[in-house]
Amino acid sequence: MHKKEIRKCYFGAIGNEQKIEKFLQKLKREKNPSALLLAYRAACESMMAQFSWNPYTKLAQVNKSFDLFEKAIKEDSQNVEIRFLRFSVQHNIPDFLRKNKEFEDDKTVLIENFEKADFDTDFGNFIIGYLKDSGRFEAKELEVLG
Repeated sequence: MHKKEIRKCYFGAIGNEQKIEKFLQKLKREKNPSALLLAYRAACESMMAQFSWNPYTKLAQVNKSFDLFEKAIKEDSQNVEIRFLRFSVQHNIPDFLRKNKEFEDDKTVLIENFEKADFDTDFGNFIIGYLKDSGRFEAKELEVLG
C-alpha cells in the first residue's frame, strides 16, 4: 500500500465503524508490515474502542494500540507521521489512559524532525493545523513547524 492510499483510507474511515474495521482487516493482512503500517493499524485499533460499550474491551483495544505503536516506534523512532498518529490517539483518549512521557517524546520528535518529514505540503499543513488546534503546543513550539 502506498502512503497516500493509506492516509486516504484512514482519514476516510474516521468515525465510521464499518470503514475502520474494513481498513483494519486490510492492514492485518499485510505480510511484514512497515513501521508506518503498524502505526496506522495501532490508530485504527484505538478508534475501534469508541464503538464498544464494554469498558474492558475499550481498555484492551487501547492497550493493543499502544503495543503496536511501541513496535512501530522501535522500528522507526524518528518518523514524524508515526509520532503524529500516536500523538493524535493520545490527544483523543481520556487523560487517565494517556502516557505522558510518550506524549512529550512525540511532541519533541514532531518538532525536531518535521522539516525532514517525507510527506506532501497538504498533509504537512493538515498536521500543523491539527497540532495547533490540539492546544497542546506552545506558540514557540508551533513556530518551528512552520
